[in-house]
Amino acid sequence: MIYNDWNILPEADNSLVNKLQLPRAKATILFHRGITSSNEADAFINPSSSNLHDPYLFQGMDNCISRLLFAIKNKEKIGIFGDFDTDGLTGTAVLARGLANLGASVHPYIPHRTLEGHGISDESIDFFKKNEVSLLITVDCGVTSFNEINTAKKLGIETIVTDHHVPDDTLPDAVSIINPSLPTSEYPFNHLTGVGTAFKVIQALYEKCKSNIPDHLYALVALGTISDVGLMKDENRFLSNKGMNVINNQPIPSIDSLIKISGFSKSTLSTENLSYGIIPRINVAGRLDHANISLQLLLSDSPEETDKIASNLEVLNKQRQVMTERAILEAKSQLLKEKGSSTPNIIFAGKQQWMPGILGLIAGRLSEEYNRPVIAASGEGDYIRASARSIPEFNMIGALRTCSNIFEKYGGHHMAAGFTIKSKNLKTFRQQMTSVADELLENLERKVVLDIDTEIDLNWINRESLSFLSSLEPYGNGNPAPVFLTKGTSVLDSRSVGKDKNHLKLTVQQGSSIIDAMAFRQGSRLKEARGEIDIVYSPGINHWKGNDTIQLTIEDFKRSA
Repeated sequence: MIYNDWNILPEADNSLVNKLQLPRAKATILFHRGITSSNEADAFINPSSSNLHDPYLFQGMDNCISRLLFAIKNKEKIGIFGDFDTDGLTGTAVLARGLANLGASVHPYIPHRTLEGHGISDESIDFFKKNEVSLLITVDCGVTSFNEINTAKKLGIETIVTDHHVPDDTLPDAVSIINPSLPTSEYPFNHLTGVGTAFKVIQALYEKCKSNIPDHLYALVALGTISDVGLMKDENRFLSNKGMNVINNQPIPSIDSLIKISGFSKSTLSTENLSYGIIPRINVAGRLDHANISLQLLLSDSPEETDKIASNLEVLNKQRQVMTERAILEAKSQLLKEKGSSTPNIIFAGKQQWMPGILGLIAGRLSEEYNRPVIAASGEGDYIRASARSIPEFNMIGALRTCSNIFEKYGGHHMAAGFTIKSKNLKTFRQQMTSVADELLENLERKVVLDIDTEIDLNWINRESLSFLSSLEPYGNGNPAPVFLTKGTSVLDSRSVGKDKNHLKLTVQQGSSIIDAMAFRQGSRLKEARGEIDIVYSPGINHWKGNDTIQLTIEDFKRSA
């Protein structure tokens, strides 16, 4: 991303420094996360199970658990329908493992992204009917699946919906709907992810059965919550923190195989490693092949099997990287041809040959780079599929609702959504969305500002300070990784790296401190990386060939004044 300006956030004052009994830089970092007392700091750094809310505060939870217990007691076959992204896959695995551990007969189903798309499909209903399923649980979807749930009911299949997406005005005819986003919900935390919502069912069920929840389920919840960029506060923070502790300290064959193939170390595993290394490899199966591959991985306890699946996912992930980079270049070329140097309030990109599985990646990268909502589409024939990514100032699902009458299927939330539309309606859709975006974003300040926690000298970065930063994990929405400014660093070495030379690798020095740094997607700025520069970065540990070294991830830099 190209930043127009840097903004150093306010420092902690002397009073807060004394209250927290921490050096100013550390106190400032906590201050920016709303922490103003030592008790709050302790609760943040050491989240406890007290952060878990009573699952029975969900309306419909009593009916949900009663129906599940009846199904388990009577040996009914229980179907689980989950979405094909990591949030849906981990939620499906949580329910499948959690229910099977209590003796349930479970039949999980993940739809094919291209052939079936989002939401309950006719194919899935056929699958459940064929397997004599009488109770279906959805994960990360279902709150808008009126017709499909009615069809299942006519076939003798009752449905429990677990979802976190915003519902329509009418709710489906289900046994129970567990969703923190229901307008009538009184649940105290409405930022649960799909896997988090599914976990609340497991929590309620295990409480009723007076059983302890297996630790490995928390690891799955952490993966799904981080993947869906859940607000990293309240329950999400506790669940993600506990899950990462399980990942770091206990053998989990599925995750361990992914860590190994990604080249990371369990001892230093970070949120960033999960976000940019582990989760993309889980997602890639659904993007390029079938998400069942990743579900099989998450359900397996055999290291031999998980290693084999992880190797297959690695091959797919490399293919995905090449395809995505090529498509992004094509999208930028389209934009330049259509609009020249000006950037519209909403960006449309599309090509028949783009795989549906990478549309979200294309839209996300373009949205980040141009600071605009983006819709990326592909397909030929009668139907077009699209993924949308947005900016905080533009409610994507709200905008899509203004065009809901012309969609075949759609869903999502404020920042991300997807839909299927008939080709003949595409022109009308673009006109309507352009009109909405022009109205809402015409006067939006386009200046992209990089917020900085505090200015430090390079010698502040050491094992002790990194240990403190690690205690703030997991990072995410509402708790971003701290960003620092160091002025007047000398560039000892700089070179473009990567297959396409699109990254910068630097070695910088200030005083006696010499540290390596990476500036991702900034390879074109090699000539600027000379002499003395001011750098804005996040520090961390780079694990490479069995060695752990301190490395800076540079967000931006400029020549020192």
